[in-house]
Amino acid sequence: MTAEKFWTWWLKVTMIMVMAGGFLLVALYNLGISDFLDRKIDRVFFEGENPADAVNRLRIWMISVAGAVMAGWGLIMLYIVNHPFRRKEKWAWRSIFYPILIWYLIDNTISAWYGVGINVIINTVLFLQVIAPLLFLRNQFFVRLNTVS
Repeated sequence: MTAEKFWTWWLKVTMIMVMAGGFLLVALYNLGISDFLDRKIDRVFFEGENPADAVNRLRIWMISVAGAVMAGWGLIMLYIVNHPFRRKEKWAWRSIFYPILIWYLIDNTISAWYGVGINVIINTVLFLQVIAPLLFLRNQFFVRLNTVS
């Protein structure tokens, strides 16, 4: 397997994982089996105390919406990787690079500000999974001009 095929495969697997993660968030929260993540979040915002039922319902809704967005985001990125990215269309590289960079900077800044370390860790793992192949494959999308002085 060539490096190009490996990194393209890596991006595909990552996007499938993002989609699965989105569906999993929706399922976990709607089935009420999200104790691990809830405990991490509750420790930050409720000092370990159980939040009221209304807050729990709000959290389920918010996490479900976030999961749906993740699933859709993963699907569109998978489409881009499978088609225009494989054809080395420059816009495809940019359409993955810039959104992942903006998402990472904003999400991690907010998560760090509020002390939600688990989210910083999850974000960083996903960011590295996407940014590494993009950086390794960048030269295949953008030709550098060698200038001789």
